[in-house]
Amino acid sequence: MTVICHSQNKVDEEGRRHGHWKVNFEGTSSPKFEGNFVHGKETGIFKFYKKGFYDHPTAIMNFEEAKDSVHVTYYTQKGKPISEGNMLNRKREGKWVYYHQKSDSIMMTEVYKNDKLNGLQKTYFPNGQLAEKTSYRDGLKHGESYIYTENGQVTKHLNYKNGELHGDAVYYTPKGEKTMEGVYKEGQKTGTWKYYTDGKLDREQEY
Repeated sequence: MTVICHSQNKVDEEGRRHGHWKVNFEGTSSPKFEGNFVHGKETGIFKFYKKGFYDHPTAIMNFEEAKDSVHVTYYTQKGKPISEGNMLNRKREGKWVYYHQKSDSIMMTEVYKNDKLNGLQKTYFPNGQLAEKTSYRDGLKHGESYIYTENGQVTKHLNYKNGELHGDAVYYTPKGEKTMEGVYKEGQKTGTWKYYTDGKLDREQEY
């Protein structure tokens, strides 16, 4: 197939990008992105830059052959990874990982389906200890949610339905003493709620 040269970037006879391309920000010699095309289809590593910052790409995409999804890693201006995961048709898909700003440790993991949260979202303290574990469906909290202290103690055990508190709920002090418990229905307290002082039942209240 014939390849035609256009301003150092090449296209095939049907006008599709072909070979290595480097596109600059308009009116500058600074790169906007660069990567390889095979008859209009991205392949291999693509690097994307933010205008005014060219020491390191702000995003690197890996278009693997025979895969519909592309692996994406976002970076700070200094080249530290911010987040990474797969995209399908420009939408997040599957597991994504986010990193703490001041270390290489994982800050959060999420699971996406068609760019919406679906599955467990886990958040971590800088020391690696789990801080929160919450279930999502169609982008909304749905199912169990646990909140932890940095030493691993549960402080909240909640349940959600379509983004609202719904079901059993128990709250604890950082030392593990129960402070209150009851049931939510569509975001509102319902039934008998129990309140505790120093871990002992103090009073009950009807809602």
